[in-house]
Amino acid sequence: MIRIKRLTGLVCSAASILALICLGGPRPALAQGQFIVEPRVDAGWRYDSNFHRSETNEQGVDTFFLKPGMALGYTTDKTEVTLDYDAKAYRYNDRDGVAAGSLAADDFNYVEHRAALAAESRISRRILLGVENMLWVTRDPANADANSNAVDRYKYTLNRFQPKLVYNFGSRFGMGLTYTNLITDYTYDAPGKGEDSEENRGGFTLFYYLNSDTSVDLDYQIWNRDYERASSDYDSQQVMVNVNKQFNYLTVSLGAGYHGRDFDENLAGGDIETFVWKLALAGQNPQDAKRRPRQSIYFSVGKNFNDAGSGNTYYEATRVDAAVSRLFFEKINLKLAGWYQNADYQTSSRKDDAWKASLAVDHWVNDALSWGVEGGLEERDSNQSGNDYDNRYLMVNVNFNYDMGSR
Repeated sequence: MIRIKRLTGLVCSAASILALICLGGPRPALAQGQFIVEPRVDAGWRYDSNFHRSETNEQGVDTFFLKPGMALGYTTDKTEVTLDYDAKAYRYNDRDGVAAGSLAADDFNYVEHRAALAAESRISRRILLGVENMLWVTRDPANADANSNAVDRYKYTLNRFQPKLVYNFGSRFGMGLTYTNLITDYTYDAPGKGEDSEENRGGFTLFYYLNSDTSVDLDYQIWNRDYERASSDYDSQQVMVNVNKQFNYLTVSLGAGYHGRDFDENLAGGDIETFVWKLALAGQNPQDAKRRPRQSIYFSVGKNFNDAGSGNTYYEATRVDAAVSRLFFEKINLKLAGWYQNADYQTSSRKDDAWKASLAVDHWVNDALSWGVEGGLEERDSNQSGNDYDNRYLMVNVNFNYDMGSR
């Protein structure tokens, strides 16, 4: 198991680099800085008709949660430092008892912790330095992989450490360098309970602004993922060309490229490669709204591999995400959202189609206090027995988010 002191060392490294960035930033700007303090609390209830996402053994479960948090920050015209932390306590209750051969829902009771530390400073006209460190204790497999197809609830700690450097050769042309260390550390690292891994990734980006609204970039990434036990380690390389265009309230991004992955062991199907692409649209009105835009829209579609393949479960994921919202009477926000993913497994004949659709209504009592209701459906269809499921859920939550103002 990856040692906790390794995670502690990375957090300390992030804090040290953060301090160097702040101390190395332009001193005259410090006197003009502003502090940000935003306490928040989110509490609620959720019901799932199929809590374990099981094909044959559906269990209705009530979830109660309480999530206090705090955002702290310090900004100047050239330097920004932020710390965002929340702790979300989950308590589960079986509606109709526990079916034979199943775990009780309250066996999964836990407190999720998420802490994000970030800093960046423009130390000269051409150079921007930054560092981020995100620590997450969670049971949600989607936090470990954006293209996740897992339904387990294994508890694990995720730590992502990422320093970066951006250098501008002129007003239109520049490059970016990033390094990412990602540690996934399962609480119970045993067969069938998750598998620890470590990923080291380097990134290089060349970007060019054609005008104030349009940019083009060439992005190259190379990384290695090293598993603790039986899963094969691998090396990946990905190169993409991306075009970004800003319209009035809408940003359009289009990218295409190649992703190749080589495994250290001989897997069924061998090494894998694919043509990767993405298209994204995002916008809101007004454009600078932070909390309550009158309208917003998001749509993305793309194809790539999943990265977290514990047990050598790698697939080509074609995914669509979409959301649209509308604010009525300055206080009631209606949001329709959903996603669809096709998972075509490269090391077996398995193919899955999964989707989710939800409708949410939020009501702002005042600028700090709101409450909302959300309901949705999710389903997965697989060509292999035992992997289908469908789930219906309903959620009610109350949110308090108070901006104490900058000073």
